[in-house]
Amino acid sequence: MMQPVLTNTSPELAGSWIAVAHSAELTDRPMQVWVLGEQWVIQRVGAALHALGRRDWRRPAGVAEHIGLIWLAVDEPLAPMPSLTGWGRRDFVAATCATVRTPVSAVQLIDNFMDAAHFPFVHATSFGVADAFEVSTGDVARDGWQVCSTFTAPYQNHDDPLVASGEHELVQEHTVTKIGYAGCNASLELRFPVTGGVFGIAYACQPETAASTRIFKVMARNDVDAAGMQRCVSDEDAILREDLDILERYSVMGVETDLTVEVHTRADRLSVAWRRLMRDMARHASTDSSDSADSADSVALNTGEATATTTDDYSKELAS
Repeated sequence: MMQPVLTNTSPELAGSWIAVAHSAELTDRPMQVWVLGEQWVIQRVGAALHALGRRDWRRPAGVAEHIGLIWLAVDEPLAPMPSLTGWGRRDFVAATCATVRTPVSAVQLIDNFMDAAHFPFVHATSFGVADAFEVSTGDVARDGWQVCSTFTAPYQNHDDPLVASGEHELVQEHTVTKIGYAGCNASLELRFPVTGGVFGIAYACQPETAASTRIFKVMARNDVDAAGMQRCVSDEDAILREDLDILERYSVMGVETDLTVEVHTRADRLSVAWRRLMRDMARHASTDSSDSADSADSVALNTGEATATTTDDYSKELAS
């Protein structure tokens, strides 16, 4: 059976939670967002969240608010929304990075996030350590519709105040835990034994259209104050730019789920496990699609009336 190349308009991604807006962006006025090449309208109605597909007035399987973001699941989601270490805790400082649009597909971004071997090359000017070419991702565990690995790696810890005084070395070992979910989300936890610092990142990518992805990055850490977190936000924005400088050069904005198409090494164990997860997600979607087709004689989609409706029409429908 041929394995699909997943892109921003692959219907197989419908069974995942997709971040579509910041909580502060959504009001009682309808807001238009794009998901997998289709328009959706979302709105706050009192304390509730509502959404409708603009093409056929379809309601999604779920709408939720989590870690300061609004999430939409077109079909029943297989994996949970990404976790964020420290979120909501008083001893952690939370922040959100700049939201970026890119032509790189959402699945490519998560695939890149799963990889650790590119640190010394792509991130040499930020946190990567030159000559740290040997990467051990440790054991990779799968739990339902997510994969996880914990490993250690050298890191340029510019946030450690004792580096400037010479009491601590700039390059420090840190423990990295990465979680990849079926869909377009990932979680990262960094632990710094030298300082006791803990740094959590949730990474959510919105596949808008074939040529556009919106990237959300929410963070929490216990080893900086508000000013330090602002510096961290600037650093993380620069780190993302380092990734995009490479990824935006690709001619194909997709991820192969056929693991025989590309060459993989032992350092790719987590990436390969995540691709297997995505392959299984595609197969699951294909099975569901076949079952739906067998149980229905036909599916009629009204594609004309929705584009002619007004904002008030959507408000009424959303509130119903």
